[in-house]
Amino acid sequence: MRSDGQLSFSDNEYTLAARHAWERAVPMLANKVSKITYESYIRPMRPVSLCDGEMVLGVGTAFAREWVEKRCLPVIKAALDSAVGQPVNVTIKLLPGSERDDGPCQEVPELAPPEEAQRPSERVRMRDSAFEEMRAEISLELCDRFTFDTFVVGPSNQLAVAAAEAVADSPGSLYNPLFIYGPSGLGKTHLLHAIGRRIREGKPWTRLAVVDGETFTHHYVASLRERKSDRFRRFLRSIDVWLVDDIEFLAGKEHTKEEFFHTFNALHQSGRQIVLTSNRSPRDLRTMDDRLRSRFEAGLIADISPPSLETRVAILQSRCEAENWTVPSEVLYFIADAIQSNVRALEGALTRLVVNASVLRAPIDTDLAQAVLTHFFIGKRTSPRKPTMALEDIVTAVADSFGVTPEILRSQRRDRRSSLARQVAMYLCREIADASCREIGAVLGGRDHSTVQRAIQKIEAQMPLEPEIRSIVLELRSRLTR
Repeated sequence: MRSDGQLSFSDNEYTLAARHAWERAVPMLANKVSKITYESYIRPMRPVSLCDGEMVLGVGTAFAREWVEKRCLPVIKAALDSAVGQPVNVTIKLLPGSERDDGPCQEVPELAPPEEAQRPSERVRMRDSAFEEMRAEISLELCDRFTFDTFVVGPSNQLAVAAAEAVADSPGSLYNPLFIYGPSGLGKTHLLHAIGRRIREGKPWTRLAVVDGETFTHHYVASLRERKSDRFRRFLRSIDVWLVDDIEFLAGKEHTKEEFFHTFNALHQSGRQIVLTSNRSPRDLRTMDDRLRSRFEAGLIADISPPSLETRVAILQSRCEAENWTVPSEVLYFIADAIQSNVRALEGALTRLVVNASVLRAPIDTDLAQAVLTHFFIGKRTSPRKPTMALEDIVTAVADSFGVTPEILRSQRRDRRSSLARQVAMYLCREIADASCREIGAVLGGRDHSTVQRAIQKIEAQMPLEPEIRSIVLELRSRLTR
């Protein structure tokens, strides 16, 4: 803390946590006690530390301590409980003599209009060049294109979008932490940046940082190598809103996970907003410590699943409007029907098609799309499904194609051939017979819903990228749907 009582970059994590919690509590206390009590006893108090659920507040005289403990402690505790989001024990201590006559803590707000009371440290933070220097070094830049307005909402992502908007409108108050998970390419990063952009636009004084698992690991290792780990920690613990992408990257990195855990705890304990994304749910992050997984699950978990055909078409239409492209509807449906599980691949295919049409000076139609998008397509369905086809027949056909027996597909064998064959069988049972994940799991050795779902998503993701797998799946689908 600086001599004038203002927040400084060098404060430790417990002091910062106490100040953030006190800033949130003071506007509530201003409305709960009389003006005389507020001016005489509440306003001069100083937050000293917040650690392990104990908030230490400092007063200048023994009389003030006795008066506060007898008359104000319950209302102070209630305000801090609300500010932190969990029960807090409050201890009133006498400040050292050197601090008793410094006057009231500068970052605590005066009695002011509600709007001003919500941003007590704006001037302090805007002047803090040390934080901005570290933010420019460590934090990723927000993408201008990733906003809530450009995100297409559908049944597969409604919960995640609603939660993200609520967090962006009131950071630290709802859904903390917010954990968004789903397969790659479905918009998790888009939502993360949209949260950051809305907060930055509405509350520009907010200390906000965006990192991903890879950059967090890189900068943590660099801070150890350059002996600047204290500086790295002070920066992280001074953040108001922490947006973390791809946390699965931390798996297996024990020291990095330990640092992440302590940072998470310091921010969460003081009520600061944390948003995390991953390609797997907290329960499926097997290599994460139980203590981290349990903390991820303490907030709101929202999944994003592959979009429906209608949502995929809407995504393509939105991109066309943004880029001022004219693409016939039948071509958009053609692309959306062929690329089913990855929004990045969907938009990439559209861009490739438009560029090729411009270079070749050819009209945009389904023939051109089929010709130039072979690397993206998983193969457009040309024959009707056979919903009555027995799942056993599909399993037998897949086993025969891979040179294994149906019993092996039902077994627990996990060699590459058996695992791939089993995943292809699950995909085709869903694609051809339109069976539920539970039905598919039952016919393939009693596997659970999530196992089947992951297998289907894996095959969908691999087919646009791996010609060999795409060829196998298309040949089997063609044979089974004749």
